[in-house]
Amino acid sequence: MKLLVLILGLLTLWSPFVNAQLLKEKVLIGRVEWIALPDIKIKLKARIDTGAKTTSLHAVNIEEVEQRGELFVKFQTVDADGKVVELVRKVGTTQKVSNTAGVVSRRYVIKEKLKIGGIEKEVLINLNDRTKMEYKFLIGRNVLLGRFIVDVARSHVLGD
Repeated sequence: MKLLVLILGLLTLWSPFVNAQLLKEKVLIGRVEWIALPDIKIKLKARIDTGAKTTSLHAVNIEEVEQRGELFVKFQTVDADGKVVELVRKVGTTQKVSNTAGVVSRRYVIKEKLKIGGIEKEVLINLNDRTKMEYKFLIGRNVLLGRFIVDVARSHVLGD
Protein backbone atom coordinates (compact mmCIF):
# COMPACT_ATOMS: atom_id res chain seq x y z
CA MET A 1 0.00 0.00 0.00
CA LYS A 2 2.83 2.42 0.87
CA LEU A 3 4.40 1.65 -2.49
CA LEU A 4 1.14 2.49 -4.28
CA VAL A 5 0.87 5.82 -2.43
CA LEU A 6 4.50 6.60 -3.31
CA ILE A 7 3.92 5.82 -7.00
CA LEU A 8 0.76 7.94 -7.11
CA GLY A 9 2.62 10.80 -5.43
CA LEU A 10 5.44 10.62 -7.97
CA LEU A 11 2.96 10.52 -10.86
CA THR A 12 1.21 13.60 -9.49
CA LEU A 13 4.54 15.47 -9.27
CA TRP A 14 5.58 14.27 -12.74
CA SER A 15 2.23 15.09 -14.41
CA PRO A 16 2.77 18.86 -14.95
CA PHE A 17 6.14 18.15 -16.55
CA VAL A 18 4.63 15.55 -18.88
CA ASN A 19 1.77 17.89 -19.83
CA ALA A 20 4.18 20.77 -20.46
CA GLN A 21 6.31 18.51 -22.64
CA LEU A 22 3.26 17.46 -24.69
CA LEU A 23 2.30 21.11 -25.18
CA LYS A 24 5.79 21.92 -26.46
CA GLU A 25 5.45 19.23 -29.13
CA LYS A 26 2.14 20.60 -30.45
CA VAL A 27 1.64 23.59 -32.72
CA LEU A 28 -0.66 26.40 -31.58
CA ILE A 29 -3.15 27.50 -34.24
CA GLY A 30 -6.12 29.84 -34.31
CA ARG A 31 -9.72 29.39 -35.45
CA VAL A 32 -8.71 30.43 -38.99
CA GLU A 33 -5.37 29.64 -40.65
CA TRP A 34 -3.87 29.70 -44.13
CA ILE A 35 -3.34 26.26 -45.67
CA ALA A 36 -1.86 25.10 -48.94
CA LEU A 37 -2.53 22.05 -51.09
CA PRO A 38 0.86 22.03 -52.85
CA ASP A 39 0.13 19.29 -55.40
CA ILE A 40 -2.83 21.22 -56.80
CA LYS A 41 -1.28 24.66 -56.20
CA ILE A 42 -4.11 26.07 -54.09
CA LYS A 43 -3.81 28.29 -51.03
CA LEU A 44 -6.91 28.96 -48.91
CA LYS A 45 -8.05 30.34 -45.59
CA ALA A 46 -9.26 27.38 -43.56
CA ARG A 47 -11.74 27.25 -40.73
CA ILE A 48 -10.49 25.09 -37.87
CA ASP A 49 -13.36 22.98 -36.54
CA THR A 50 -12.66 20.69 -33.58
CA GLY A 51 -16.26 19.46 -33.83
CA ALA A 52 -15.81 18.15 -37.37
CA LYS A 53 -14.48 14.62 -37.66
CA THR A 54 -13.00 15.08 -41.14
CA THR A 55 -11.46 17.78 -43.27
CA SER A 56 -13.54 19.17 -46.14
CA LEU A 57 -12.85 21.04 -49.40
CA HIS A 58 -15.43 23.03 -51.35
CA ALA A 59 -16.35 21.16 -54.53
CA VAL A 60 -19.14 21.59 -57.08
CA ASN A 61 -20.06 19.93 -60.37
CA ILE A 62 -18.64 16.64 -59.11
CA GLU A 63 -18.57 13.91 -61.74
CA GLU A 64 -17.22 10.37 -61.55
CA VAL A 65 -14.66 9.53 -64.24
CA GLU A 66 -12.78 6.32 -64.85
CA GLN A 67 -9.09 6.41 -65.72
CA ARG A 68 -7.03 3.28 -66.23
CA GLY A 69 -9.74 1.22 -64.54
CA GLU A 70 -9.72 3.38 -61.38
CA LEU A 71 -12.36 5.76 -60.02
CA PHE A 72 -11.59 9.47 -60.15
CA VAL A 73 -13.71 12.58 -59.62
CA LYS A 74 -13.71 15.71 -61.71
CA PHE A 75 -14.86 18.78 -59.81
CA GLN A 76 -14.51 22.53 -59.49
CA THR A 77 -13.28 24.43 -56.47
CA VAL A 78 -11.99 27.96 -55.89
CA ASP A 79 -8.66 29.43 -54.83
CA ALA A 80 -8.11 32.24 -52.31
CA ASP A 81 -8.99 34.85 -54.97
CA GLY A 82 -12.28 33.13 -55.82
CA LYS A 83 -10.93 31.91 -59.18
CA VAL A 84 -12.53 28.62 -60.30
CA VAL A 85 -10.11 25.72 -60.52
CA GLU A 86 -11.08 22.43 -62.21
CA LEU A 87 -9.44 19.29 -60.85
CA VAL A 88 -9.42 15.55 -61.41
CA ARG A 89 -8.38 13.52 -58.37
CA LYS A 90 -8.38 9.82 -57.51
CA VAL A 91 -11.14 8.74 -55.14
CA GLY A 92 -9.73 7.18 -51.99
CA THR A 93 -13.12 6.20 -50.57
CA THR A 94 -16.56 7.58 -49.86
CA GLN A 95 -17.96 8.36 -46.43
CA LYS A 96 -21.24 9.20 -44.78
CA VAL A 97 -21.15 12.62 -43.13
CA SER A 98 -23.77 14.31 -40.94
CA ASN A 99 -23.98 18.07 -41.27
CA THR A 100 -24.88 20.41 -38.40
CA ALA A 101 -28.59 19.91 -39.14
CA GLY A 102 -28.15 16.14 -38.85
CA VAL A 103 -28.66 15.48 -42.57
CA VAL A 104 -26.54 12.53 -43.70
CA SER A 105 -24.90 12.57 -47.14
CA ARG A 106 -22.32 10.44 -48.92
CA ARG A 107 -19.15 12.28 -49.94
CA TYR A 108 -16.16 11.42 -52.07
CA VAL A 109 -12.85 11.41 -50.20
CA ILE A 110 -9.51 12.23 -51.80
CA LYS A 111 -6.00 12.06 -50.38
CA GLU A 112 -3.95 15.24 -50.68
CA LYS A 113 -0.80 16.75 -49.27
CA LEU A 114 -1.77 19.54 -46.85
CA LYS A 115 0.60 22.23 -45.60
CA ILE A 116 -0.27 24.25 -42.52
CA GLY A 117 2.52 26.34 -41.06
CA GLY A 118 5.68 24.28 -41.25
CA ILE A 119 3.83 20.96 -41.16
CA GLU A 120 3.13 19.04 -44.33
CA LYS A 121 1.25 15.74 -44.34
CA GLU A 122 -0.99 13.54 -46.47
CA VAL A 123 -4.60 13.78 -45.31
CA LEU A 124 -8.03 12.54 -46.29
CA ILE A 125 -10.33 15.33 -47.48
CA ASN A 126 -14.00 14.96 -48.27
CA LEU A 127 -15.54 16.97 -51.10
CA ASN A 128 -18.57 19.07 -50.24
CA ASP A 129 -20.46 22.04 -51.66
CA ARG A 130 -19.44 24.85 -49.31
CA THR A 131 -20.82 27.62 -51.56
CA LYS A 132 -22.79 29.19 -48.71
CA MET A 133 -19.88 28.89 -46.28
CA GLU A 134 -17.40 31.71 -45.70
CA TYR A 135 -14.45 29.32 -45.66
CA LYS A 136 -14.00 26.92 -48.57
CA PHE A 137 -11.74 24.62 -46.56
CA LEU A 138 -12.50 23.15 -43.16
CA ILE A 139 -9.90 21.38 -41.04
CA GLY A 140 -11.35 18.61 -38.89
CA ARG A 141 -10.03 16.36 -36.16
CA ASN A 142 -8.41 13.93 -38.63
CA VAL A 143 -5.75 16.63 -39.16
CA LEU A 144 -5.73 18.19 -35.69
CA LEU A 145 -5.42 15.13 -33.46
CA GLY A 146 -2.09 14.86 -31.70
CA ARG A 147 -0.46 17.70 -33.67
CA PHE A 148 -2.24 20.97 -32.90
CA ILE A 149 -3.74 23.01 -30.08
CA VAL A 150 -6.49 25.43 -31.13
CA ASP A 151 -6.90 28.85 -29.54
CA VAL A 152 -10.36 29.90 -30.71
CA ALA A 153 -9.76 33.50 -29.55
CA ARG A 154 -7.08 33.96 -32.22
CA SER A 155 -6.72 33.74 -36.00
CA HIS A 156 -3.72 33.46 -38.30
CA VAL A 157 -1.39 32.42 -35.49
CA LEU A 158 0.90 30.86 -38.12
CA GLY A 159 0.96 34.06 -40.19
CA ASP A 160 -0.56 35.24 -43.46
